Amino acid sequence: MGFLSRLIGTPLGWIMYLIYKVLPNYALAIIIFALISKILLFPFSVKMQKNQAAITALQPKLDKLKKQYANNPEKLNEKTMELYAEEDVNPMASCSPMLIQLPILYGIMDVVYYPLTHILRIDKDMIAKATEILTSIEEYSALSSQDLKYRGELFIIEAVKNPEYRDLFSGISAEFTTQVSEYNSFLFGFVELANTPTLSPAGGWTPAALILAAIPVMSVLVQIVSTFLSNRRMKKMNPDSASSAAMNSTNVMMYALPLLFLPVYFNMPAAVSFYWTISGILGFIQSVILHKVYTADYVAKLLEKDKLKRKKKNKPNMMQRYQEMMAQQNGVVQAEGRTISKSASSDDNASEVRLSKSKQKEYERKIIAEARRRQAEKYGEEYDENDDGSID
Repeated sequence: MGFLSRLIGTPLGWIMYLIYKVLPNYALAIIIFALISKILLFPFSVKMQKNQAAITALQPKLDKLKKQYANNPEKLNEKTMELYAEEDVNPMASCSPMLIQLPILYGIMDVVYYPLTHILRIDKDMIAKATEILTSIEEYSALSSQDLKYRGELFIIEAVKNPEYRDLFSGISAEFTTQVSEYNSFLFGFVELANTPTLSPAGGWTPAALILAAIPVMSVLVQIVSTFLSNRRMKKMNPDSASSAAMNSTNVMMYALPLLFLPVYFNMPAAVSFYWTISGILGFIQSVILHKVYTADYVAKLLEKDKLKRKKKNKPNMMQRYQEMMAQQNGVVQAEGRTISKSASSDDNASEVRLSKSKQKEYERKIIAEARRRQAEKYGEEYDENDDGSID
C-alpha cells in the first residue's frame, strides 16, 4: 500500500468517518458503506445485466458464426464485432462493475489498516508519539519497520485498549486515550475485526476465534454460491451457450478465483474479508432482482428502443465508436463504403489501397469530379456532371 491506496482510501475514509460518527460501530459502518457502494454502482450493474441478457440472446447467432468461420479466426473476429455493433452490445461491459470494485477494495484496505487516520481523525504528531511509546513496550519492541508502517495503528489501538499499557499513552492527551480506548471495532460485541484470522489461535478455539476464522471462509463461499446460481440461471436461458467449452473454462476460473483469495484473507485484518462478504451478499441479492426484471425479452425491447433513438439522433453506438477508433489506430478509413488501408510509410502522402483496379479507378474519378465541382462553384463557372475530366 502506498500513494495509490491512500489516494483512494482518503475519500472512502471520510465516508467511513461520517458513518461512524452517526453509528459508532465499526462493523455497522462497514455494512452501511458496502450498501452505499452498491447503490452508487447500481447503474453500472443494471447496464451489465442488460448486456449479459443481450449477449445470451445473441448466442445462437454467435454460434452460427463460429461454425461458419471455424477455419478463419480473423474473419470470425471481424464478423463477431460487426454483429455486436449491429445489435448494440458491448462484450466488455460486464467487466466494468468488477473493475470499479477493485479500487474500492484497495481503498478499504487503507481505511482498515489506518483507522486512527481515517476514522478517528487523530493528528499525525499524536500517532507518531503513540508509535514511539508502542515500541518502548517489550511486547511490541521487536516489531519491524514494515509492521509499524502497515499495522502500527492497529497495534496502537490494541495496546491502548489493554489496561496494562493504557496509562503509558496518557501523556499524549487524555482525549487521545479516551478516543482510542472507546473505538468500537467489534462484531457482535466480542469479535475484534482489526485482528487477523488464523487457523491456530493462540488462546484456543474460543467463539471469537471461530467467528474470526469463519469470516474469510464465508467471503469465499458467498462468491462461489453467487457464481453457481448465476451460471444456473444462464443455463436455463441458453442451455447451448452454458455448456460450451469457452463457457466451461470461464466457469472454472470464476470458481477458482475466490479460492485463490482465501490465503490472502488469512493474512489481513478480518475487516477486509468482512466487507467483501457483505458486498458479496448484497451483490447476490441485487443480481437476483435484476435477473427477474431484465429478462432476455425485456432487454431486446430496450435495445430496440435505443436503436430507434440513435437513428433519430444519427449517433453511432458504443461498438461502432470502438470499431472507428480501432480502424483509425490501424490506419484504416472508410470511403464510399469501401475499406482503404494506409500503409505506414515515411512519405505521408503514400498509401496502399486494397481495391480492385476498376473500383480504384472509379473512386479516383469521383474524387476528381468532386474537386472540379468545388472549383467551378468557387470561380462561378458552369459544371457538367458528365464531364469527369478524364481524357479518352
